[in-house]
Amino acid sequence: MRTVLVADDHPMFREALAGTLKSLDDQVDVLESGTFGEAVEQIGSVMDIDLILLDLRMPGMNGVKGVRSLRTRRPDVPVAVISALSDSFVMRECFDAGAVGYIPKSLSRDAIVSAISTILDGGSFTPGLDAIGPSELEEDEPLDEAVRCRFELLTNQQRKVLELMAEGLLNKQIAYAIDVQITTVKAHVSSLLQKLGVSSRTQAVILFQKYRRAL
Repeated sequence: MRTVLVADDHPMFREALAGTLKSLDDQVDVLESGTFGEAVEQIGSVMDIDLILLDLRMPGMNGVKGVRSLRTRRPDVPVAVISALSDSFVMRECFDAGAVGYIPKSLSRDAIVSAISTILDGGSFTPGLDAIGPSELEEDEPLDEAVRCRFELLTNQQRKVLELMAEGLLNKQIAYAIDVQITTVKAHVSSLLQKLGVSSRTQAVILFQKYRRAL
């Protein structure tokens, strides 16, 4: 008997996926969690879990950091992200955090089941280029979802630098404000631009303004 934990806050999707897994293999037991907190409780109380299918956006979930948190709590259990967010940068960050797969919800039912079967058999799954977008915010992606996930990748210091950038401060002024060397500020700016998928300070500030309006 293999046990799969499906952590997703959308009951219809979660129940449909659980039902599909059970119908395909009577040797699969499915646990369900609707919040990140419930998922943490499940992995703490149930030792025999073979796979965690984790949605990036649900109550208590902190995006990619949630993947890393579960891997830290249960390094013996593989985690695969199953998400409606089509963003290749976020996908790479999930793999860097320890995920063994990234399954877009836009895939067909058979493709999703095939991906899960591959992972359960010890493999990994990466979607093709036609299923996942480039490292940019997609036009048709809900802005608040994509932006929030990108911003969750920032460290506290990078977020502070961005806030000061939005106030119009230059690197030298930011360095003085947070008491660091100007080279450190430049490094933070370079890193946060990459994480946000933009190429200039102006674009980063515009994105930050959109993010704050979406909160």
